[in-house]
Amino acid sequence: MSDMPMRPNILLITTDQQRADSLSTYGSAFTSTPHLDRLGREGVRCDRAYCANPVCTPARASIFTGQYVSRHGAWNVGLNVPEAAPMVSTPLSAAGYRTHYIGKAHFHSFGGPPEKSFESFKGWEQRYPAFQGPYYGFQSVELALGHATYGMAGHYGVWVRSRVSEEALNGFRKSTGLGSFAFGGQAHDWDLPVELHNSVWTADRTIAFLEAHADRQPFFLAVGFQDPHHPHCVPRTFQARVNPSAVPLPDFAEGELDDKPPHFLEAHTGRLEQSGIRGRFSVAGMGNSDFRRVTESDARLGRAYYYSLVRLIDQEAGRILDALDRTGLAENTLVIFTTDHGELLGDHGLWMKGPFHYESLVRIPLLLRWPRGFPGGQTLSGLVSHVDLSPTILSAAGLDRPASLDGLDALPLLRGEASSLRDNALIECVDDPHGLRLKTLVTADRKLTWYCGQDYGELYDLEADARERVNRWDDPAYARDRLRLLGRLLDALEPLERRIERDCYA
Repeated sequence: MSDMPMRPNILLITTDQQRADSLSTYGSAFTSTPHLDRLGREGVRCDRAYCANPVCTPARASIFTGQYVSRHGAWNVGLNVPEAAPMVSTPLSAAGYRTHYIGKAHFHSFGGPPEKSFESFKGWEQRYPAFQGPYYGFQSVELALGHATYGMAGHYGVWVRSRVSEEALNGFRKSTGLGSFAFGGQAHDWDLPVELHNSVWTADRTIAFLEAHADRQPFFLAVGFQDPHHPHCVPRTFQARVNPSAVPLPDFAEGELDDKPPHFLEAHTGRLEQSGIRGRFSVAGMGNSDFRRVTESDARLGRAYYYSLVRLIDQEAGRILDALDRTGLAENTLVIFTTDHGELLGDHGLWMKGPFHYESLVRIPLLLRWPRGFPGGQTLSGLVSHVDLSPTILSAAGLDRPASLDGLDALPLLRGEASSLRDNALIECVDDPHGLRLKTLVTADRKLTWYCGQDYGELYDLEADARERVNRWDDPAYARDRLRLLGRLLDALEPLERRIERDCYA
């Protein structure tokens, strides 16, 4: 272990369902996120970072365990992360770190029975605020459950109810919407005052923790913003909105789904749930929405509300960064900002998330800053995976990387001691173990997706076709690429089997 006084504080900030292009540091011209841009400017911006899964619970489990979905086993929402999963909080707690979680965790099912899920909506009022932890290696927690109009639960829900009457709360739930579910992510104006919004509460509680622990180091603080996950409910009193007329339309061309696996067109036309292709967990929130009915004005408005929620997060992230400066913690705090996965937002004729491994869904923002640990002002173009975060955090804390982790330590790359971290990124999606299962391998210039038990698949030339319009799976000109990438996919999966064998027979 490294010298104890030099161990950094670690602040891991996650959002929910956030595209990389929602931040102006990633090149967006129609929005401005100055505070997170500052984090990227003073630290490191990763341009080719990928989630390990495009769904909340499995993605979050991979972030905190450093394992792929096939290793940690939480393959969909509706499941709990296994108690034995190697959460990064556990060794940090054992090493003397003060560990705390604020906001959305989603390690347990929102809809599960209360006796099996600490994050269940069923009977949460009887559990909170008495439940304070421990929870998955975190010594204490302040949790928020759900999203927006159906997300005022947990410790956040108790706090809101301490400030407004139940009658007022019911009024907030009945937000006066501008559109319906098919209207691009449920965009709404919300009567909830911005000062009672979850993003503000999350920042308030984070700042309170930083101020209380400024002279009690080190700590590992995980912060989970609930937004910009649908429904996209923007408080009426929030002024820094994105102008819908400035937002580009979704990137979609008629006929582009014709050469894709069948569930793409089923989702686009609102027949996904009746097709028999899905499993028992309807994770994408798509329901039976026919996205052909979304008008151009509706699409612009729905997207603008999404990006407005990102601006609110940026505002609150700025308050957190200012608190780090004010308390003198910034110099020796490793700050990591990322999300669980992206959002389709109408691109390719699809909204929200699910088994569609387009770049807008699986390529995610990743910003890191640690003034004492590595130089800032860097932009990294190489591949990075969510599974690399846990081993990197452990390395920064001076702890060894357990053999059970699948990710790699990125510190040598961040310090300029290595030129690259990995030559591929693996993305897994299990819609149902007995149904739709897919695995994607991303390289510097190619992307291949294999579907279990199916003759079809996907192959994109990211260099010549960055918008992923043409599926080259059956293209004879790409036959050698397909064979080569399938081999590399097997190479990526085989170590997982060897580690399982070692764990079982050690």
